Amino acid sequence: MVSGGGAIGVGCAGGGQTGVVTDGGVTDGGTSEAHGEDRRLGVAAVVLAAGAGIRFDGERHKLLCEVGGVPLVRRAVDAALAADLDETIVVMGAVDLLDVLPEEVTVLQNDAWEQGQATSLAAAVSYAGSRGHRAVVFGCGDQPGVPASAWAAVAEADCDLAVADFGGARRPPVRIGAALWSHLPLTGDEGGRVLMRRRPELVQAIPCEGNPDDIDTLEDLRKWN
Repeated sequence: MVSGGGAIGVGCAGGGQTGVVTDGGVTDGGTSEAHGEDRRLGVAAVVLAAGAGIRFDGERHKLLCEVGGVPLVRRAVDAALAADLDETIVVMGAVDLLDVLPEEVTVLQNDAWEQGQATSLAAAVSYAGSRGHRAVVFGCGDQPGVPASAWAAVAEADCDLAVADFGGARRPPVRIGAALWSHLPLTGDEGGRVLMRRRPELVQAIPCEGNPDDIDTLEDLRKWN
């Protein structure tokens, strides 16, 4: 897989092929498959996995550490893939995750990751727009307890702004329709939360099963294992 240059360089691997996304163009990339006439059609899953994880004092980046024998980021990606959306996108930055990711995903390299999580979401929606997706559902690579059913339920929401509700805790995955992408911040540590604060009347909470807790520290990892 190859990463492009610029502030947000993008490397694309879809369908087991290698391609490069630069300057709004796509070369030699794979194509997404339709999954039927349902509300998941045209919706892409996005796993945000670009941060440095500075609170995690381990020998490796936290996303490469195993939970139940599986790399943390792979658990999140596998859940997103199992939701059977049109495309599954992983945004990486601080650490190379290619060795633990499946070939079916599209990988975006965010070279601006130090400017906050918003840059990863911006890279994802820019790419999603170039592919013709009408919405993205984004989640985090450090949430091992979010199942495929949560990704699917949020993807099927009939609105532009939806968030998973885990027994009263509103956490990712979050669905953002294309009509709202231009309102997302371009930098900083917040993305979807900015929209939900500014436009609470648009937010639809979707009841989901699972555990939305993330892994930030070594102690968190020990609890999961």
